[in-house]
Amino acid sequence: MSIAGESMTARVKVLTKEGLHARPASQIAAMLSKRDARLKLVKHGAEGGEADCSSVLELLILAAGFDTELELFAEGPEAAEALKEVSGFFERKFDEEEF
Repeated sequence: MSIAGESMTARVKVLTKEGLHARPASQIAAMLSKRDARLKLVKHGAEGGEADCSSVLELLILAAGFDTELELFAEGPEAAEALKEVSGFFERKFDEEEF
């Protein structure tokens, strides 16, 4: 996979009570496996950190709980598409039904 081209960012928020857990983390990694783009998720503040969005483990280690604000950084030929897909996934509450 070649990583070249545009670089862009977006802010997202974890809107589910369970936070960014294993199922959505694996779905995000799967989304990126189909794109020629690299995404990084950054958690600012005292408990900050960053994660390569293609790594389920790194996403889980980020420990992004409910209401956590994050910044997505995308680069590569399909950066815009990947950023839109992943940020939309956050907006849709990881496509999970709340009980």
